Amino acid sequence: GVITKLTMPDFVRPIMEELGVPWSLLEEGFGKYRRLMDGDLMTMGEMYVRIFAEAGLAFPDEVVERIVDRDQASYTLRNEETVRFMKELKERGFRIGILTNMCRSFVPRFRENFADAIALADALVISGDERMHKPEKRIYELLRERIGLEAGELCFFDDVEMNCDGARK
Repeated sequence: GVITKLTMPDFVRPIMEELGVPWSLLEEGFGKYRRLMDGDLMTMGEMYVRIFAEAGLAFPDEVVERIVDRDQASYTLRNEETVRFMKELKERGFRIGILTNMCRSFVPRFRENFADAIALADALVISGDERMHKPEKRIYELLRERIGLEAGELCFFDDVEMNCDGARK
């Protein structure tokens, strides 16, 4: 995570162990569906149901809701080092943009838990709101337009190499 501390496995893995679901099943499913969920083309719950269904598994709605809640809660843990860095850059006169892959159902938690970081931003692009996601070219273009800078004036930070490649292109 860049603005968050990436701890989702710590939050969700215990439920998977309790259900007897191997973690590798989720990793494979995330590879197929997480970007669709980030672009709000499916809900997080639909993503989990689809992953389970492909493995011949089905769980009651309450179980899926519990998994979704834990998954979303994991992204509320802040990376305070990044927030401090954002503040330092802002104080030095730099423009700040936030470009995040996030489904719309998570946005209220994000806005609540990261209000101070969002307030630093001159531009904000949330993938679910735009129905696109990193590393699609047009999401970077949208951020560039909103922040009012040319591509060569931007510095992009991400924890996923594929997203960095998308930004370079």
